[in-house]
Amino acid sequence: MYSKISIDKIIDTANIVEVIGDYLELKKNGANYICLSPFSNEKSPSFIVSPSKNIFKCFSTGKGGDSITFLMEYKKVNYIDSLKLLSEKYIIPLENENNTLKPKYIRPVWKNNTLLSDKLIKWFELERKITQNTLINLKISEGIEWMPNKKTGISGNINTLQFNYFIDNELINTKYRDSEKNFKLISGAELIMYNLDSIKNINTCIIVEGEMDVLALYDCGIKNAISVPNGATKGKNNLTYLNNSIIYLEHISNFILALDNDENGNKLKDEIARRLGFENCKYVTFKDCKDANDCLIKYGKQAVIDCIQEAKEFPIIGVFNSHDIETEILDYYNNGLPEGTGINISEIDNNIKFHQGYLTMITGIPGHGKSEFLDFLLIRLNLSEDNWKTAYFSPENHPLQLHFSKLAEKLIGKSFDKKNINRINQIELKYAIDYCSENFYFINPEEDFSINSILSRVKELIKRKGIKSFVIDAWNKLDHIRGNKDKSDYISETLDIITKFCERNLVHCFLVAHPKKMGKDKDGKYIVPELYDISDSAHFYNKTANGISIYRDFEVGDVQIHIQKVKFKYWGQSATINLVWNKENGRYYKGYPNNDNWLFFENKSNIPINNENFLNDIVINNDIDPF
Repeated sequence: MYSKISIDKIIDTANIVEVIGDYLELKKNGANYICLSPFSNEKSPSFIVSPSKNIFKCFSTGKGGDSITFLMEYKKVNYIDSLKLLSEKYIIPLENENNTLKPKYIRPVWKNNTLLSDKLIKWFELERKITQNTLINLKISEGIEWMPNKKTGISGNINTLQFNYFIDNELINTKYRDSEKNFKLISGAELIMYNLDSIKNINTCIIVEGEMDVLALYDCGIKNAISVPNGATKGKNNLTYLNNSIIYLEHISNFILALDNDENGNKLKDEIARRLGFENCKYVTFKDCKDANDCLIKYGKQAVIDCIQEAKEFPIIGVFNSHDIETEILDYYNNGLPEGTGINISEIDNNIKFHQGYLTMITGIPGHGKSEFLDFLLIRLNLSEDNWKTAYFSPENHPLQLHFSKLAEKLIGKSFDKKNINRINQIELKYAIDYCSENFYFINPEEDFSINSILSRVKELIKRKGIKSFVIDAWNKLDHIRGNKDKSDYISETLDIITKFCERNLVHCFLVAHPKKMGKDKDGKYIVPELYDISDSAHFYNKTANGISIYRDFEVGDVQIHIQKVKFKYWGQSATINLVWNKENGRYYKGYPNNDNWLFFENKSNIPINNENFLNDIVINNDIDPF
């Protein structure tokens, strides 16, 4: 049986227009696409594809559904074979219960066809200021290829410009471009960065956003440039190409990020720098131009060379002024202050959201559920649109299999305990293992538990896995080597190390620290600890961005989430939130418990519509456009 997680990932990624466009000539019609039905002999098109709902409907036969349904009907294959076709198209491994099936990448054959037409050569020289010599050296090719046309909806075999992706002179992938700027890569081929062979045996690499910029830099004599294959998007960028290429970047010590100077390009620039290390990166702006090729066209070769040579350090470390961060200031001004990431639970989100680059302190009386609530919080952050992957240094939760059981309970919504009737079954357990393996990592250094050992592992996980948060649970489990330093001074310095690490790497640290022994009030209940009550130093309050104290009222049965510090007013506010803890699955809730399997039901926007509901929608709306 295949993993539900991998199936969901394939379904969520599959774009109905792209999938059907591989087989049928779709034409744009308002918000949708139409064509003649492949399932009947019709003269007027009744086959409609909806990008917004990610489904199709054939009104002549009544057939309809998602990408999988289309492939089953059109290719006459079963459900599994349809999944495999999508798995190959989007390079998403289809996992089963026993092992992970590594994607079998297609290896295109290099035909060494670098003879370019005079028309194309003249276009490059006149429109892009790129010479024929550059085209030959970078093995640009030209040829007929079937291309989808998202603008006109009319697809077909047309002449294309071809950017060929090599590793060690072996062709790995090809990106096709037509005259209307429609693009496609080879379905099933490995997604890597362009021009990787150019950075062998050198220590400086320039990263740009498009192949044209690689050509432009090459024409200026700058030959150590590579490009991302799929540009930058407004939403979450797919950095699979970075994961696949990271091994070829290991020897690089200096990165110059010359991405597009727009909102999407700046967002991608920051994420790549975070992954590669801000201290290893500089960034470039090309005067008033969007990118390197525009700068070449407008100002010439020397201007491009000057811009690269004037690359700036990221203004996170050291001293800088407002001009150094003018781009970021304008971004905040035009697009608003960053909202941060919430957990899609209004009681929490209305009072606090979380931002990469900061420290959150968690405290509470032992036995009141600090670690339980933190696990719950991090799972919700992981399930959010921003997909916060997390690394744990958590001796409090050892052995690791015990910690996993707690995470699994919160994800699946059932108990892990063998004695519980409502227990996670073996299939659900496999889903949880698969999911956690890609989203949660456990740090257990062999040499010591010093802060430097922990942060070195976190740094590597940022680079290789793209984690956005890490946990130290708890402070007293670290190896504290303070020598002759005063305890409070040592705590201050160590917290500075953590906060600076978070700032430089845009990662969020959740630090759990125990309070001193708390007294009781007149009713005999323990007093709620504050951040100033954390043992040994007031710096636990002073040095943190956010502070949360967890308090469990055993008589009433609820858990109080005391938000005691929020760094900025637009992040949230101090508040006390009363929640109920579900002992069976470790979740927290207000009102009624939610025991859904979150791996199946959280953030699933591409749920297939059955034919009956689909037709009801049409009758109710009575609209010319059935979508």
